[in-house]
Amino acid sequence: MRQLEKWQSVTLAIGALFMVLGAGGVVFGSAIGASSLVIVKVASIVFALGAVAFAAMQMAQTYEGNNFVIRRLRRIMVIGDVCFIIAALLMIESNFRILFPYMATTIEGYTSWVKYVYNNWVVALLIAAIIEMYTTHRIAHELNKEEKE
Repeated sequence: MRQLEKWQSVTLAIGALFMVLGAGGVVFGSAIGASSLVIVKVASIVFALGAVAFAAMQMAQTYEGNNFVIRRLRRIMVIGDVCFIIAALLMIESNFRILFPYMATTIEGYTSWVKYVYNNWVVALLIAAIIEMYTTHRIAHELNKEEKE
């Protein structure tokens, strides 16, 4: 596995930190109440910036070897990165309601928006987190096994 340069490692770590701070800000800002509307919107943007930085740096880390298992796990990891970005987009839509006026012109549109968009960023984030944890663990295991051979 090709190691990231120092600035890329820092960007990856900052992106992960921004995702944690952004998700926490949205969850706990929403729990505080209506006075925290600014906190929730800023936290959504922080999460989105972190998700893009994290995904970009993780995709920049490549594997040049011939191990099919690691190559497959890297492709699965890219799916997790895409899920992080989808979670960020859904979070921004849930909190800024950019598409809401266009979708909620009828009761069916409003129902569809609530069903498919509103707070479904949590589902995308959960899927991405599970994929990332699994692939990170398995890639580390496979790389250790490859070094021993």
